[in-house]
Amino acid sequence: MLDLKQKHLVFALLLYVICNCFIAYKAFNVLPKVTWNATVLLIFLFVGLNTILKSFSSRYKNRQLFYYSYYNPVELLVATLIYNFCLLFILSVAIVGTLGLFAGIEIQNIGLYLSSMALGSLGVSILFSFISLLSIKSNSNTTIFSILALPLALPFMFLMLKINAVALGLIFDSTVMNDIYIFIGLILMFFSLSLISFPTLWKS
Repeated sequence: MLDLKQKHLVFALLLYVICNCFIAYKAFNVLPKVTWNATVLLIFLFVGLNTILKSFSSRYKNRQLFYYSYYNPVELLVATLIYNFCLLFILSVAIVGTLGLFAGIEIQNIGLYLSSMALGSLGVSILFSFISLLSIKSNSNTTIFSILALPLALPFMFLMLKINAVALGLIFDSTVMNDIYIFIGLILMFFSLSLISFPTLWKS
């Protein structure tokens, strides 16, 4: 509701996505599928950083006592994760659609590709939301977030890179479902860690 009241924030994110896609396209002029796949994930990663960084900073920092008094910390965490997932998945679809339109790339297995982007959006939203809270508690927002977020996001990025390559027809892998199961396992692991740690961090 807060974001919808400030529509310029939503349009700014869309403009950010379109500009990044256009710059990437003009930098290469011709984007083969391998380069296109990597470019989509790089833009996705930095859009996630810029979007989710504010999860527990600008939105909650000045109202922490109010939220602490009225809400259960687990409910607050889950609600934030759902919102961040929805926002990041919409932006990821915008990235794929925009860069695909510029470069004229066709996806052979759209269902598999969207599943990969959905899992990636969920995993990144859980990871970055939790690290965003850690960065506030340490009083060094940018430093802690940058140091922790990018290395921990690498397993998600590598899995997305492989699954997306299969969906694009770049490689053939009959065991791609195993990668999806590993992906789900990583998401559950980070989600469990967030659920266990968040109430204690929130009270501190």
